[in-house]
Amino acid sequence: MTLNITDKDKFISEFLTPISRVAESAVLKVQPGSISTLIATGDNTIVVNAQYNDNSIDLTRTLNIPDIKKFCRILSCIEDQQISFNIETNSIGYVSPVVRFKYHLYEDNIISTPKINIEKLKKLDFDGTFSITSTAITSLIKGSSIATETNKIYLTVKDNIVHGDLTDATRANTDSYGMKLTEDYSGQQFSKAIPLNFEIFRIISCMKFKSIDTQLVTKMGVLLFDIALESSNIKFVVSALEN
Repeated sequence: MTLNITDKDKFISEFLTPISRVAESAVLKVQPGSISTLIATGDNTIVVNAQYNDNSIDLTRTLNIPDIKKFCRILSCIEDQQISFNIETNSIGYVSPVVRFKYHLYEDNIISTPKINIEKLKKLDFDGTFSITSTAITSLIKGSSIATETNKIYLTVKDNIVHGDLTDATRANTDSYGMKLTEDYSGQQFSKAIPLNFEIFRIISCMKFKSIDTQLVTKMGVLLFDIALESSNIKFVVSALEN
């Protein structure tokens, strides 16, 4: 079987690299026109559903990738942008006049996938929406160098303005950094801060986008970050931390 990829660089930057920031390994579902995956961080506070769209893909297959970052490094050695892989029972192969390799896959059921139904998630009663620009996230990442003692960010809203504060409410004498993330919040107002794993913003910062569409279930403390890239769509489901 042959797996065709039209643009190798986009496949890496818009699909493989973002998921490699979340999990070491992944199950890729290949079907005509797309490749998708569902992964999560070790504590399950961040779940990611990513889909890469490419009309040149014309097969159905499951690929169990044991090391996504290693796979990215291998693909980076290929000079051509339009590439075709040879898919065998337990490996992915590539042959060209310049480069050739064989990358072995795991067998089915070795890599665990999150127990979450994305379709049901889309039907949740979201009661808040806002967007965050890439510029705001870049500023937030720069400011995080001040608050190095925490990996938590607390979201609050007042007068339709969403603020993010890097701190730790459970510890005394913790350096902090806060900034306005957006002023287009619409929906249910909430007075209690929502603590999130700040890693979500570090992961998002590796992608090139204009803004993120965000939906929120205030009572559950669940956020859905939806990022539309040129060839991919990536949804991040983020659950609030205890504090």
